[in-house]
Amino acid sequence: MRHTMTIFKWEMRKIISNWRRTLVVFLMPAVLLLVALNVFPLLINYLSTGHLQSHPIIAINAPDSFQEYAAQSAKSTYYDYTFYSSKEYKNKLEEDEEYFLNQQKKGVLLIRFSAKDEDGKSADFDTCVERYYGHIARYEQLEKLKCNIVVSFDSGSFTNYTQAEQFLLNIKKEYKDYLFSVLGEEYAEAGGGYRWDTDGFNPFTFVMRNRANANLGAARTIPGVMVLLMYYCVYSLVGEILASSRESGFLTKVYLTPIPEVSLLTGKMLTVVTVSSISAMLSYLLLFFSSWLNHSNSAFSLLPFGMFLTPTQLLILLITILVTSFLMCGLCFGIVFKIRRMEDVLLNLQIPLVLLVFEFFGQMFRPSQSLQLEFMIPIHNAIMMIRDVFLGRFQLQNFVLTVLINGLLTVILIALCIKNTDGMIHISQGGPDDTGRSRK
Repeated sequence: MRHTMTIFKWEMRKIISNWRRTLVVFLMPAVLLLVALNVFPLLINYLSTGHLQSHPIIAINAPDSFQEYAAQSAKSTYYDYTFYSSKEYKNKLEEDEEYFLNQQKKGVLLIRFSAKDEDGKSADFDTCVERYYGHIARYEQLEKLKCNIVVSFDSGSFTNYTQAEQFLLNIKKEYKDYLFSVLGEEYAEAGGGYRWDTDGFNPFTFVMRNRANANLGAARTIPGVMVLLMYYCVYSLVGEILASSRESGFLTKVYLTPIPEVSLLTGKMLTVVTVSSISAMLSYLLLFFSSWLNHSNSAFSLLPFGMFLTPTQLLILLITILVTSFLMCGLCFGIVFKIRRMEDVLLNLQIPLVLLVFEFFGQMFRPSQSLQLEFMIPIHNAIMMIRDVFLGRFQLQNFVLTVLINGLLTVILIALCIKNTDGMIHISQGGPDDTGRSRK
């Protein structure tokens, strides 16, 4: 145990003593992927609409209240409005009957405002809203007074559908509250107003209300991101402290010292597991803060606003990360011990990385729930476990199954590595190795 901790401290000191290496190992992969996750929605928006960030919207017969709301709304920077009056809309159709249909196919949302008074005749939208508040202030009937907002989009495009849903979600409460503030004076004077807001007294309610949708969106990306970054860290460190050290002959010299082979192996493995687990949790923290800074909450956002895990969920996440990190480390050690040529070692270490990239994109577009059988697949079960944690579908039996399978496979891989500690010895291209023993 003493030798194991000595090797562990020595390897950790080598990593931490060089701040550039520390930055590359701990933060750089997470930062780069975080940038990619934030750029990806912009790219999708540009490919679907031709706009890099702001989404184009054509508003027909928009009342003054909506134009004023659009000008001062905090989310107005996400939308690029073009306003047409009813007359301009008809003239545009006379010039080109397919104009607005073609705009929808390009990803533009079409918003129509209409209103009817008590007699069923067309009326001004703002006037009808003001009458509405006046009627309810005087306890009068409202059956024939109608105000409608219709959002049209290309039904054949899923991206346009999500944009339409997000737009309605944005204006459903904000625009309604704005209408009350500017047109509901009579109702407010009669004693009406906003309902009592628990958020003003209990911030926890606000957190729990937002996490419901945020965790659902985060479940598509966070599990794959964390496991992918963790394996990248494991693969990089194993290539550095084991494969490269063996290739240079340094590991062979350490191997020939009085330090037991098992202590040398476990010390290096603990280093890799510690660094990769810390890197994975730092990645989670970066993604967490990115989520809470995402106030615009784009429909394409991969990190919706309000992502949050409870302490129990975080503990489950940490245990899953640790067990999976040991498994990844055992897998990489086994590859290094089995293969001698450095080029072949690096190639084989990269194969799981490529598979995890495909796994990441597969999870992004996966609508179905996890299957029991999936928790029996090593490493993949960790992704499914983290996914279920975010979705609030955690089941103890699946967690135990994940830990047992990954833990058992880790023990088998470590046992094979200990049995083949000669894999730490560098063998020259031609006959004897550095220990003087002949190459088999």
